[in-house]
Amino acid sequence: MKKIFLIVLLIFTSCKPLNTGKLLSHQKLKEFPEKLGIVNDFENIIKPEEMAYIEKMLKMVNSMDKEVAVVTISSLPENISFDKYAIQLSNHWKIGKKTKGNGLTVVLSKTLQKVRISTTDKTKKLYLSDEFCKHVIDVYMLPDFKDGKYYDGLLLGLDELVRKWME
Repeated sequence: MKKIFLIVLLIFTSCKPLNTGKLLSHQKLKEFPEKLGIVNDFENIIKPEEMAYIEKMLKMVNSMDKEVAVVTISSLPENISFDKYAIQLSNHWKIGKKTKGNGLTVVLSKTLQKVRISTTDKTKKLYLSDEFCKHVIDVYMLPDFKDGKYYDGLLLGLDELVRKWME
Protein backbone atom coordinates (compact mmCIF):
# COMPACT_ATOMS: atom_id res chain seq x y z
CA MET A 1 0.00 0.00 0.00
CA LYS A 2 2.85 2.39 0.86
CA LYS A 3 4.53 1.70 -2.49
CA ILE A 4 1.34 2.47 -4.40
CA PHE A 5 0.88 5.72 -2.47
CA LEU A 6 4.48 6.77 -3.15
CA ILE A 7 4.17 5.97 -6.86
CA VAL A 8 0.93 7.93 -7.14
CA LEU A 9 2.50 10.82 -5.20
CA LEU A 10 5.52 10.85 -7.51
CA ILE A 11 3.32 10.84 -10.60
CA PHE A 12 1.22 13.76 -9.37
CA THR A 13 4.17 15.86 -8.23
CA SER A 14 6.21 15.31 -11.39
CA CYS A 15 3.45 15.97 -13.93
CA LYS A 16 2.39 19.48 -14.80
CA PRO A 17 -1.00 20.28 -16.34
CA LEU A 18 -1.00 21.73 -19.82
CA ASN A 19 -0.86 25.50 -19.85
CA THR A 20 -4.00 26.60 -21.63
CA GLY A 21 -3.34 30.28 -21.04
CA LYS A 22 -5.54 30.34 -17.96
CA LEU A 23 -4.44 29.59 -14.43
CA LEU A 24 -6.44 26.97 -12.62
CA SER A 25 -7.51 27.84 -9.09
CA HIS A 26 -5.10 25.30 -7.55
CA GLN A 27 -2.23 26.83 -9.55
CA LYS A 28 -2.94 30.29 -8.17
CA LEU A 29 -2.33 29.05 -4.64
CA LYS A 30 1.18 27.89 -5.57
CA GLU A 31 2.13 31.39 -6.74
CA PHE A 32 2.13 32.70 -3.19
CA PRO A 33 4.73 31.93 -0.57
CA GLU A 34 3.61 30.60 2.77
CA LYS A 35 3.14 33.34 5.34
CA LEU A 36 5.88 33.07 7.96
CA GLY A 37 4.80 35.82 10.34
CA ILE A 38 4.21 39.55 10.43
CA VAL A 39 7.39 40.32 8.48
CA ASN A 40 8.07 37.98 5.57
CA ASP A 41 11.47 38.86 4.14
CA PHE A 42 11.70 36.48 1.19
CA GLU A 43 14.22 38.77 -0.52
CA ASN A 44 16.55 38.85 2.52
CA ILE A 45 16.98 42.62 2.63
CA ILE A 46 16.13 43.18 6.31
CA LYS A 47 18.65 42.33 9.03
CA PRO A 48 17.40 40.03 11.82
CA GLU A 49 17.53 42.75 14.48
CA GLU A 50 15.65 45.15 12.18
CA MET A 51 13.02 42.52 11.46
CA ALA A 52 12.63 41.89 15.20
CA TYR A 53 12.00 45.60 15.81
CA ILE A 54 9.41 45.87 13.02
CA GLU A 55 7.67 42.71 14.25
CA LYS A 56 7.56 44.05 17.82
CA MET A 57 6.03 47.32 16.61
CA LEU A 58 3.48 45.58 14.39
CA LYS A 59 2.51 43.04 17.08
CA MET A 60 1.28 45.99 19.13
CA VAL A 61 -0.73 47.25 16.14
CA ASN A 62 -2.09 43.76 15.44
CA SER A 63 -3.26 43.50 19.06
CA MET A 64 -5.53 46.54 18.50
CA ASP A 65 -8.05 44.89 16.15
CA LYS A 66 -5.88 45.59 13.10
CA GLU A 67 -3.66 43.33 11.02
CA VAL A 68 -0.48 44.32 9.19
CA ALA A 69 1.90 42.19 7.14
CA VAL A 70 5.18 43.17 5.47
CA VAL A 71 6.46 41.13 2.53
CA THR A 72 9.60 41.38 0.43
CA ILE A 73 9.85 39.43 -2.83
CA SER A 74 12.45 39.23 -5.57
CA SER A 75 10.24 38.09 -8.46
CA LEU A 76 6.68 37.65 -9.65
CA PRO A 77 4.83 34.80 -11.31
CA GLU A 78 4.35 35.24 -15.05
CA ASN A 79 1.53 37.40 -16.43
CA ILE A 80 0.72 39.40 -13.31
CA SER A 81 1.51 42.99 -12.43
CA PHE A 82 3.18 43.87 -9.16
CA ASP A 83 0.09 45.73 -7.91
CA LYS A 84 -2.26 42.85 -8.69
CA TYR A 85 0.13 40.38 -7.09
CA ALA A 86 0.27 42.47 -3.89
CA ILE A 87 -3.53 42.58 -3.70
CA GLN A 88 -3.92 38.87 -4.43
CA LEU A 89 -1.21 37.94 -1.92
CA SER A 90 -2.95 39.98 0.76
CA ASN A 91 -6.26 38.29 -0.09
CA HIS A 92 -4.67 34.84 -0.19
CA TRP A 93 -3.14 35.36 3.25
CA LYS A 94 -6.50 36.75 4.44
CA ILE A 95 -4.94 39.88 5.92
CA GLY A 96 -7.64 41.67 7.91
CA LYS A 97 -10.08 38.75 8.04
CA LYS A 98 -9.42 38.11 11.75
CA THR A 99 -9.87 41.81 12.50
CA LYS A 100 -13.21 42.31 10.77
CA GLY A 101 -11.70 43.78 7.62
CA ASN A 102 -9.06 46.00 9.23
CA GLY A 103 -5.86 45.12 7.39
CA LEU A 104 -2.97 46.26 5.27
CA THR A 105 -0.03 44.63 3.55
CA VAL A 106 3.18 46.32 2.44
CA VAL A 107 4.81 44.45 -0.44
CA LEU A 108 8.33 45.53 -1.41
CA SER A 109 10.81 44.31 -4.01
CA LYS A 110 14.34 45.65 -4.14
CA THR A 111 15.04 43.60 -7.28
CA LEU A 112 11.94 44.82 -9.13
CA GLN A 113 12.19 48.32 -7.61
CA LYS A 114 8.51 48.31 -6.64
CA VAL A 115 6.46 48.86 -3.51
CA ARG A 116 2.72 48.60 -2.90
CA ILE A 117 0.53 49.20 0.13
CA SER A 118 -2.54 47.01 -0.17
CA THR A 119 -5.43 47.76 2.18
CA THR A 120 -8.70 46.01 2.86
CA ASP A 121 -11.82 47.83 1.70
CA LYS A 122 -12.73 48.82 5.27
CA THR A 123 -9.26 50.20 6.00
CA LYS A 124 -9.22 52.09 2.70
CA LYS A 125 -12.67 53.58 3.26
CA LEU A 126 -12.28 54.56 6.91
CA TYR A 127 -8.59 55.27 7.42
CA LEU A 128 -6.02 54.88 4.65
CA SER A 129 -7.13 55.99 1.20
CA ASP A 130 -5.18 55.06 -1.92
CA GLU A 131 -4.04 58.67 -2.16
CA PHE A 132 -2.70 58.63 1.40
CA CYS A 133 -0.89 55.32 0.80
CA LYS A 134 0.69 56.72 -2.37
CA HIS A 135 1.77 59.80 -0.37
CA VAL A 136 3.39 57.54 2.25
CA ILE A 137 5.27 55.64 -0.44
CA ASP A 138 6.43 58.78 -2.25
CA VAL A 139 7.37 60.88 0.80
CA TYR A 140 8.36 58.41 3.51
CA MET A 141 9.55 55.25 1.77
CA LEU A 142 11.02 55.93 -1.66
CA PRO A 143 13.67 58.46 -0.62
CA ASP A 144 15.30 55.87 1.68
CA PHE A 145 14.72 52.99 -0.74
CA LYS A 146 16.58 54.94 -3.44
CA ASP A 147 19.55 55.14 -1.06
CA GLY A 148 19.39 51.40 -0.34
CA LYS A 149 18.00 51.98 3.17
CA TYR A 150 15.07 49.57 3.01
CA TYR A 151 14.66 49.21 6.76
CA ASP A 152 14.60 52.98 7.27
CA GLY A 153 12.04 53.48 4.50
CA LEU A 154 9.85 50.67 5.79
CA LEU A 155 10.01 51.96 9.33
CA LEU A 156 9.14 55.55 8.34
CA GLY A 157 6.31 54.38 6.08
CA LEU A 158 4.87 51.98 8.64
CA ASP A 159 5.09 54.62 11.35
CA GLU A 160 3.12 57.10 9.23
CA LEU A 161 0.53 54.49 8.24
CA VAL A 162 0.02 53.38 11.85
CA ARG A 163 -0.16 57.00 13.07
CA LYS A 164 -2.94 57.81 10.61
CA TRP A 165 -4.69 54.47 11.20
CA MET A 166 -4.85 55.09 14.94
CA GLU A 167 -6.34 58.60 14.71
